Amino acid sequence: MPRFPNRAIAAGAILAMISDTMIPEAFEQTHDFAGLITVLGFLAAFVLSKLGE
Repeated sequence: MPRFPNRAIAAGAILAMISDTMIPEAFEQTHDFAGLITVLGFLAAFVLSKLGE
């Protein structure tokens, strides 16, 4: 089994933790969804960068 899913989950968890810690204003407004929104933003940026290759 490839290690990609494990690394992707770990990377998403780190991004969610960083957004909750480093961006308190976003956490105050969206509370539970701040981490998810950040991870989705990074995922969208990744997908768009791969489509441009």
